[in-house]
Amino acid sequence: MRSGSKVDLDRRRTRPAGEQRTAARWPWPRAAGAVAVLALTGCASAPGAGAPAAGPPDPAVERAVIEATAIDSLLHVIFAWNLIDADNARFSGEGVTRYQPPDRARLDLFGPRGGTYLQAAVVGAELRLPPDKQDAPLPPPALLWGVLGLIRPPQDAQLVGTAVDGGRTRLDYARGDDRWTFLVTDGRLDSIEWVSSDGGRRTVRLQGSGDAGLPAEAVYRDWRGHVELRLNLKEAWTEDEFPPDIWTIGRGSGSNGR
Repeated sequence: MRSGSKVDLDRRRTRPAGEQRTAARWPWPRAAGAVAVLALTGCASAPGAGAPAAGPPDPAVERAVIEATAIDSLLHVIFAWNLIDADNARFSGEGVTRYQPPDRARLDLFGPRGGTYLQAAVVGAELRLPPDKQDAPLPPPALLWGVLGLIRPPQDAQLVGTAVDGGRTRLDYARGDDRWTFLVTDGRLDSIEWVSSDGGRRTVRLQGSGDAGLPAEAVYRDWRGHVELRLNLKEAWTEDEFPPDIWTIGRGSGSNGR
C-alpha cells in the first residue's frame, strides 16, 4: 500500500514498548585549526556554476518555484548522517526528521550505538536548539529547509533577482550585505548558497530522488568553518499526526521519533 507516488507506508519502524534511549553528550567541537576546504569537498566550485544570470525580481517566478517544491504531507524521514568537523574529526549515525507543513520540522541525530546526540527543531525562521548546543554545526534555517528540498526565503530578506532559462530557475535574495542564491531545475531544488556580510560562505547541494520525492543526498558545508554535514535518505513515509510537544526541544512524548 502506498500513499502518493514514492512513500512506502508498509516500511514503518516501531520501537518495543518501554524501550528507552540513553542521552549521550554530543562532543560539538568549536571551529578551530586549519583544515583545508578541499580536503572536505574535493571541489571548490560554487553551487551556482553555470546558472542563468539573474535579472530583475519577478514575484510570479518566486511563487511558482516555491509552490513546485512544496511538501503537503506530514512526513517521517530516516537518514544516515556523517559529519566532518573543523579538526577533521568524523562522526556518524542515523537520524530522524519529522515534517509538518507548512513550517515545522524536528531533527534527532543518533550515534552508532543509538545514543541521542542532538535534538533540534525549526519552526518557520527559528532554529530551536538545547541551551548547551547553541554551537551545533547545523545549517541556518533557510538552508536547513533546503535539505528537504524546500524553498523558504531567509527572514527579512528581499527578492532582488530572478532568472528562468529552460528548466532552470534562479532566485536571489539580499538582506543588507548578505546574499542568498537558490537554484531549481525542473521544479526540484538543486542548491542554495549564502554569502554573509563578513565573507563567510555556506552551501547546500542536493542530489538524486528518494522516497516521497525527497533528495537522496543533501550536503551542507560551512566553508569558512571547515565543516561538512552529509545526509543520505534511507526511507520516508507519511503520518496522520505528530505529538504537538515535539517542537519544544527536550520535552514531550515521542521525542526520539523512532
